Amino acid sequence: MKFDFKKMNKYSALTAAFALVCAIYIVRLAYLQFNPIKTGQLRDESEYTTETETVQALRGNICDRNGKVLVTTSFAYDIILDYNDMPDGVKEFNGVILTVLDAMDSQGANIYRADDLYPFVGEYPNLSYSEDARDSTTKVYRGLMRVLDRFDLDGDTSAEELVKFLVKRWKFERKDADGEPYFTNDDINRLIRVRYDMVRNDFGAYNPYVIAKNVNIDFLSYVKELSVDGVSDTISVGRTYLYDGYASHILGRVGAITAETWDYYKALGYGINDTVGVDGCEKVFEEYLRGRDGVRTVTRDKNGKIVKDEITKEPIAGKDVYLTIDIDTQIACEDALKAYMNKFEKNEGASVAVDPNTGEILAVASYPTYSLSSFSDDYSALAGNEHKPLLNRAFGAAYAPGSTFKVAVALAGLESGVISPSSTTYCNGGYFLNGMAIKCNNHTGYHTHNLNVTDALKLSCNAFFINTGYDKLGDINIMKKYCESLGLGQATGIELSEVTGQIACPENSSNWTPYEEASSYIGQSIHQYTPLQVTSYISTVANGGTRYATHLLKCVKSFTGETVYESKSEVLSSVSISGSNLSTIKTGMKNMVDNSGTASMYMYDVFDVGVTVCGKSGTAQIGGGEQNCWFTAFAPMENPQIVVTSMVEKGSSGASVSYIDAAVIAAYLNPKNAEE
Repeated sequence: MKFDFKKMNKYSALTAAFALVCAIYIVRLAYLQFNPIKTGQLRDESEYTTETETVQALRGNICDRNGKVLVTTSFAYDIILDYNDMPDGVKEFNGVILTVLDAMDSQGANIYRADDLYPFVGEYPNLSYSEDARDSTTKVYRGLMRVLDRFDLDGDTSAEELVKFLVKRWKFERKDADGEPYFTNDDINRLIRVRYDMVRNDFGAYNPYVIAKNVNIDFLSYVKELSVDGVSDTISVGRTYLYDGYASHILGRVGAITAETWDYYKALGYGINDTVGVDGCEKVFEEYLRGRDGVRTVTRDKNGKIVKDEITKEPIAGKDVYLTIDIDTQIACEDALKAYMNKFEKNEGASVAVDPNTGEILAVASYPTYSLSSFSDDYSALAGNEHKPLLNRAFGAAYAPGSTFKVAVALAGLESGVISPSSTTYCNGGYFLNGMAIKCNNHTGYHTHNLNVTDALKLSCNAFFINTGYDKLGDINIMKKYCESLGLGQATGIELSEVTGQIACPENSSNWTPYEEASSYIGQSIHQYTPLQVTSYISTVANGGTRYATHLLKCVKSFTGETVYESKSEVLSSVSISGSNLSTIKTGMKNMVDNSGTASMYMYDVFDVGVTVCGKSGTAQIGGGEQNCWFTAFAPMENPQIVVTSMVEKGSSGASVSYIDAAVIAAYLNPKNAEE
């Protein structure tokens, strides 16, 4: 029977990991049972030596809201260089490094330290600084400055000067008695890379250097058989992604403490070789996920034999972090986003689902995405990809919202009293301002009709909403206040980094004109919001006016399953919405879905969500005949449980994007149908 990792519960994952750790030490501990020298029987302590080793603790799991394990602890072997055992001679010291590198090449295990911040490009002797080494915002540059400081060299030292200095310091060009060089240019090229990184990572008596990470058991055995002085192995803690390729933009990664972050982590009690979260949830929830390492003490006699081996400080496992996301909804969200891109031949987009009654994020997807398991190997390709897969478009990119903004204008108009549910605006094809026309293209058959607000939402009438805002509200600051209360242009409360965008208003513009103001009421102008912000704003409307902080952390549990922290919903702001006005807006959004053959087909035929859906499409012109396309929706109509907003850069149409929303709503509200 094939083992299904996706169905493995957290306790079996922890049990497997714990069993692996125990197995590592069981042979040595068993030895003590037959050793005649027991604790307290050491006759002459001067004949014995004691050394300590770190017993790495289990890092906590990351689970979804229902306890399904998303990320768990794994263990791997690393090959290290131990300063205390390295030979003293120049040839011998560098020879150890070359031996390991040759072994890595021959065995296909050429895996360098994950954070290899090498500042040079080219081949020795023709090395020059890379672009990153000249960019003060990069880790490569900061690492270079650290190395230069270690050698008391000026920050403007050229690549040629630094290489010359390193070659001389490390005696790479030394020759033997017959005048033959110890090292070839190829040797020097490889040695500079490793020895530079050793300096950057403070290689020394108390800080071994990891030269190869995550090696397999065959390579480990091969290196051990070489019996090279100074070369050893250690067990490192890594992460296994049970739904690899999903939620990559939020889960994050773990990695080694770098020289640049050492001072920070040292103050928190970490060891230089500890593993920490470097981004995403792994980083922001580090305080919970982190385990506390234990200590193993080994005593040897004068012949080097172990006479005492004990755990003198027990390791403490990290806590389990439960996220608010539902992994099944997450999978549906990412799969639907990808399917849309493939169907319409598009390249970038995002989708977010939120519980409007709590602010809990149920799913978040950004396209294109990547695999966390192969991130290090794929990094160069990912970083150079023109579609920017490393960018989390759901939180980290802002766009004009197009007609999804009209819901906010309807709310502002109704609540301020400048319009009523029954008041109408005459549309004759668009809004005309000083000889300029902002056309209505969505409702030709209604051009000779007076439209009320429900009709205007259904048909997305530009004339109605510009008239409501520009003519009747008459003050952009009124609209600005509504935007702020709804969370547009504001921080959402999400634990991960986000951009806050901006509200279209005079203080955010260097050229505020009547046309800019008029177009702002239909979601154009200089409005810039993230898909998460639009989801939060629609959630605030859907729940009747309460804006909750969006968040990913649901609760934290100890290794034994005891809840040690549970998040509570936080109210960030509120806006007054009368029952009748809310009903009017919901009706208009319901009619929009029903009136759109595309949206209603996806909601009720293709995915059969089983409830009444309220929605709003949007398109925002970006020039060159291109448009970013939105669809935001909530369901059920009378008691909303989920709000979904999807955005596709250079999409086909707003209504077509409803395909993504429909898939997500169906997966969350009716999971059995979604699975079928």
